[in-house]
Amino acid sequence: MKFKQFSRKYLSIPYGIFMAVFIVLPLIILFLYSFAENQQDGSLSFSFTFENFKQVFSSTNLIMLKRSFKVGIITTLVCLVAGYPIALILNNSTFKYKSVIVMLFMIPMWVNFLIRTLATKSAFNALGIPLGGFAVTFTMIYNYIPFMIMPIYNTMQKIDKCLFEGASDLGAGPFKTLLKVTLPLSLPGVLSGITMVFMPSITTFAIANIMSNNKYSLVGDYIQNEALNAANFNVASAISLIILIVIGISMFVVNKYDKDGSAAGGMM
Repeated sequence: MKFKQFSRKYLSIPYGIFMAVFIVLPLIILFLYSFAENQQDGSLSFSFTFENFKQVFSSTNLIMLKRSFKVGIITTLVCLVAGYPIALILNNSTFKYKSVIVMLFMIPMWVNFLIRTLATKSAFNALGIPLGGFAVTFTMIYNYIPFMIMPIYNTMQKIDKCLFEGASDLGAGPFKTLLKVTLPLSLPGVLSGITMVFMPSITTFAIANIMSNNKYSLVGDYIQNEALNAANFNVASAISLIILIVIGISMFVVNKYDKDGSAAGGMM
């Protein structure tokens, strides 16, 4: 027993070093840049300021933030409205090869993200559909809807089937069973799906750039422009820190309702 404890203790050291160097240290640097004055050469100043956050919430950037959240909300709602019935049908299906259908939803995810987006752009150009806000939102829905379907389906799969039989014995019809049993118990998957769709949709920059020919900027585009083009790492760090806080709050809410972690493994 002592040998096993000794082995486990020292085997965890490489993982601890990896986390410290590639997770903890970058977060500390991000935090320091967020509250430091901007230097033209990109160096880190240790003077404390809130000016970076004021610039993030300037009147010009508020338009971009509102646009990003609008696209994110629309994408998430459409994915939820379309994805929940699909997950429900897959869960209730008695089809022998149901796993094949589930795999069909996963196969597009095996193709590179940029290739899928470029293929969608080619389809829009071939059909004569103008690129812009609609094209960006449509491509996001196409790319992220599996991230809504799979967590919900995974959660539904873990619901005890005896509960449905009990609801039927007590006189509940299919619709009432859906509202009273399926929907409440699938809530962890719904929350996980919302998080997995909403956050990428407001922070992505590849889809917005490609599907609007750089005319439709979102939060991800702003971070890229500030960090790479304008060399304003401080403002880019400030908005990145805000996004991280939002992600942290979202994960806290999901974990609060998902005690066994079933929804989080929906895409695994």
